[in-house]
Amino acid sequence: MKKMLDSPSAFSWDERYSVNIAALDAQHQGVLETISELNEALAAGQGATAMESVLRKLNEYAKTHFAAEESLMELHKFPGLEAHRAEHEAFVQKLAKYMEDFRASKAGTPVALLFFLHSWLKDHILKTDHAYSIFLNERGVN
Repeated sequence: MKKMLDSPSAFSWDERYSVNIAALDAQHQGVLETISELNEALAAGQGATAMESVLRKLNEYAKTHFAAEESLMELHKFPGLEAHRAEHEAFVQKLAKYMEDFRASKAGTPVALLFFLHSWLKDHILKTDHAYSIFLNERGVN
């Protein structure tokens, strides 16, 4: 069976994801592994089986990673902190909705989650995170 998102490297670490801050890059690598886990489970017809674990890992990522990012932005007075924080909050709310849908046995929830996460990678990590990356790197954070 084909993977949901067919590119073999769709959720593999690639330097384009790097924000040049080691701890944050490691956390981004971890979330990519979790997304890949969901993609693989869906390919094997086991999306629903993987959901509880995937959502738990994503919630832990959100708590730990978002706090780390926001702390660095606050410390260095990053001007885009509030907008960035709002994106983080929206992510957490979306995860809660996916958990609610999953627990209500709403059809298609694992696939919907995968596509949301794919969009998050493209829009948040590759764009929004790179804005703070440049700002923090210029201030010696790596």
